[in-house]
Amino acid sequence: MDKQIRVLIAHPDTTFAKRLQGFLDKQENIKAIDLVRDGLGAVNICKTALPDLVLMDLHLPVLDSVRAIQAILAQNERIRILGISSRPNDRYAVEAIKAGARGCIERNSKDDLGAIATAIRQVAKGEVILNPTLASNILQEFYRMSD
Repeated sequence: MDKQIRVLIAHPDTTFAKRLQGFLDKQENIKAIDLVRDGLGAVNICKTALPDLVLMDLHLPVLDSVRAIQAILAQNERIRILGISSRPNDRYAVEAIKAGARGCIERNSKDDLGAIATAIRQVAKGEVILNPTLASNILQEFYRMSD
């Protein structure tokens, strides 16, 4: 059995977050240790709970996701962060990656909980998760920076 992955869910939609928590807790090697609704809450919980991974909505209130990612990684660079968004072609995804997120996934249906669990496992192993649109956006940003 693989080591259990301790996940903090940072998402403003409590209904979705609780449904995801219930799903993840049924997975063999994933445990949702807490739920928070905003970026500041995520930063504060990471100080004490020490999750392996933060699943973070890209549109958090109070402290935006990019600043929350920067703050979490400044206090513990071993924590992996996986962004999640329900908006296709989310411009914040590139900013989240630049801030240190290990990937971003799109939440687009009720059937995507399995895909989220798979992405959590991949990021926990050190992989980077990018859908083709996000990869294209990152390359375009890279090309703009190199001009």
